[in-house]
Amino acid sequence: MTAQKKQLDYEAAISRLDEITDQLESGEVSLEKSIDLYTEGLKLAAECDTRLQEAEKKIRIIREKSGLVTEEEFDEGNG
Repeated sequence: MTAQKKQLDYEAAISRLDEITDQLESGEVSLEKSIDLYTEGLKLAAECDTRLQEAEKKIRIIREKSGLVTEEEFDEGNG
């Protein structure tokens, strides 16, 4: 299996982060398991952040190639 196939897609990574959060918040896992889950969560969060940054760059390139070279601030409330 290639390295890319081993990586989770963005949606699967977010889903796994939700699972990890639920497990940690339940308080039903051991300290060792909590540490492992927390470490996995940090790695997934970093991977998701990287993918979002890459997607933003691609969108900028597409906009520039389409002649839509306008920079707008992202507003979480609109969407």
